[in-house]
Amino acid sequence: MKKIRLLLAAGLLMLLAGCFSQSVDDLYAPPRAPDDYLKLDNKINEVLNAGGEYAAPLTGDLTQKVQLQDLDGDGVQEAIAFFRVSSSERPLKIYIYRQVGDDYQVAAIIEGEGSAINYVSYENLDDSPSKEIIVSWQMMSDQNHSLAAYSIHNDQVLELLRTNYTSFQICDLDRDAQDEIVVIQTGVTEESNRVELYNYNDGILGLDSTAPLSRNVTGLPDGGVRTGSLQGNIPAVFISSAYGRSGSEGEYTNTSYSQSGQITDIFAWKDGRIQNITLDPDTGESDNTIRWYTAVTAKDINNDGILELPNPYALPDPNSTSIAVNFWAIRWRQYDIDGNSHPVYTTYYNDQDGWYFILPEAWEDKITLTRSDVAGGGERAVIFSYWNGDPSTDTSPFLVIYTLRGDNRFMRANMSGRFRLLTGDDDSDTIYAARFIQNSWDCGLDESGVKSHFALITNDWS
Repeated sequence: MKKIRLLLAAGLLMLLAGCFSQSVDDLYAPPRAPDDYLKLDNKINEVLNAGGEYAAPLTGDLTQKVQLQDLDGDGVQEAIAFFRVSSSERPLKIYIYRQVGDDYQVAAIIEGEGSAINYVSYENLDDSPSKEIIVSWQMMSDQNHSLAAYSIHNDQVLELLRTNYTSFQICDLDRDAQDEIVVIQTGVTEESNRVELYNYNDGILGLDSTAPLSRNVTGLPDGGVRTGSLQGNIPAVFISSAYGRSGSEGEYTNTSYSQSGQITDIFAWKDGRIQNITLDPDTGESDNTIRWYTAVTAKDINNDGILELPNPYALPDPNSTSIAVNFWAIRWRQYDIDGNSHPVYTTYYNDQDGWYFILPEAWEDKITLTRSDVAGGGERAVIFSYWNGDPSTDTSPFLVIYTLRGDNRFMRANMSGRFRLLTGDDDSDTIYAARFIQNSWDCGLDESGVKSHFALITNDWS
């Protein structure tokens, strides 16, 4: 045993001696890149040394100047690099490098005109294992874009599609396991406001079908286009456009509402083509989705995988002499494939403080809201009051919800009568609390009921 210990000790000394035989520079040198990536870097430098510069896509999830994708489905990734060569007639260039043995070679080059590459994605649009390259080229004007789709076959670039567009989405609307391209077009005439579906048919990517947007659409706001699901998990594209009043305003003549709003058209695959399922053929508009309060947009409010649309209405404010609306309630509705709406629930949606509260049905037409904020105290309060709608009677407060920030937030949350609404928020910069105010009207909720109706506003992504 003693002999074994001596041998182990000797071996350890030899190992340590070997470690420290390296220089300090060797020990702290950064790790070297694999040889194949160094060779790729050399290929890229050939373009840069010839006067090129990187021109990475400006928007989307893929904005790296060099990207890796398996374009041909062989299990080996190609490298895609984005350049601008100002001296060239078509200055924007996308180089596709394929690994051949231990080296990289230029497999293909996609060239484009304009000022920038706005967007790129790699999608499977047909039934082959390869991916098509979708590119948005930004023209010399920042507002004009051209959408193109390319395939690489036998190291040749094939342009499958090119069209101008206002916005677009890539999704599988017809549920055939291949993506389609949904292009939104807006212009100066009603006929130019439409949605186009591009799909592979008989080996060709072409225009499959079109459907109109609502009349009186005046523009497409940022974030106005998104994908989501209808009831039954049917995919759809939701397009919320800026909307100007039509000749028949109906209920929207109320001066409580703004002069312009939004209208949402829902497009889905139905009866073998794309259709605007919410469009009323008599009015030419998706009348059921018009809203004049636009701070709240489509959201999966109940986290069931179905996208809901907001239907806001003004809460009464008997103490206000202004025509401006101070508080809104939101009726959330989801839709089926026939364009019929189905109520989910109604909320007070406080985007300023980051929370919403589900309003019980028994509160309908019985409540009003006010605010009471402590100046400089890190406390914001929303007060729920009962009101029977009679102008001669006073409102009667019954519930307060607090948003608490600052160093004294814990002390304020634990003040007499208050209870915290969330668990596990000790490390948060914000604490939410509530308290009941004694009232003869029974609101139907206890402390646990208030907690179950309270939720934080979160971002959901299509």
